[in-house]
Amino acid sequence: MSTIPIDSQRIKTIISNFKKTKIIVIGDIMIDEYMWGEVNRISPEAPVPVVEVEEVSYRLGGAANVVQNLRKLSASPLLISIVGSDDNGKKMRSMLSELECSGEFVYTSTERPTTIKTRIMAKQQQVVRADQESTSKLTDKELNSLLNIFENLVSQDDVGGVIISDYGKGVVCPIFLDKVVNRCRQKELYVAVDPKEKHFDRYKGVTVITPNLKEAHNALSLPFTGRISDEEIETLGWKLVDSLELTYLLLTLSERGMAIFERDGHVVNRLPTVAKKVFDVTGAGDTVISVFSAAMVRGATPIEAAYMANHAAGITIAELGTSSVTSEALLAASLKALGV
Repeated sequence: MSTIPIDSQRIKTIISNFKKTKIIVIGDIMIDEYMWGEVNRISPEAPVPVVEVEEVSYRLGGAANVVQNLRKLSASPLLISIVGSDDNGKKMRSMLSELECSGEFVYTSTERPTTIKTRIMAKQQQVVRADQESTSKLTDKELNSLLNIFENLVSQDDVGGVIISDYGKGVVCPIFLDKVVNRCRQKELYVAVDPKEKHFDRYKGVTVITPNLKEAHNALSLPFTGRISDEEIETLGWKLVDSLELTYLLLTLSERGMAIFERDGHVVNRLPTVAKKVFDVTGAGDTVISVFSAAMVRGATPIEAAYMANHAAGITIAELGTSSVTSEALLAASLKALGV
């Protein structure tokens, strides 16, 4: 394990250049609905609390949260996904519009609903979650439409990379994945994947994946008990790098921070967590892959990109619910840790 110093001027330059970054985002998009209220009694119908709803709020989730993170960083995401021909689909487009992110490349399906996850909250505590979604296979029409959209976008000279946000809802299917990864390889284009376990064999040859420890164990068909030593983390990481022929692996380690593995030179660097408090880890993975990718596309070294992603995650998990980090907040946190 090596230690590489972080240069504050480099961090400033990379973050200031985010505004020049155009990244294609492919994946499952969803609405996170929060019903906020208080519990003062138990239902007479069943032994469950009655939440008296006082407020309802909506946030972008899944790949849409990746888009939101990139927009907050001043980057320009190009979103490829699917919504249903329903009220939630219209709401999703409206929310994207508020971000100044085009919904032009979001396909409207008559075969599946827009995914919405409803969380009922009592004070700061989640009482229950209800999901409305379809995880069915894409129709031929849906798949071909998404492939045509991707080909048109990836042909643009100013596209710096691709983020695949796989939430297992159907958009990131094997055929789509194979064609996207192969096309990016032809163009030698940066590809990052926030993975789901069932598709790991399809990620071979991408630039980087960003699994947590559980996902990494599942990818290698290894049991995960929750306890793992530093030496075992390194062994696990290198097995994943070798089996998927990755250029880099960004392994998130919860309260232990993250580890960045680099195939060239066989280098691994550990970054301890910078989080002072943890309210909610919802969407933290979206923040990590967004910041890491924006930085890499702008010429950061893997350790510089991981450093910034680590600080962004520390900001995100201190917030309740899905959230994102501005370029200004990221710069402040990154420089503060350097004593600047």
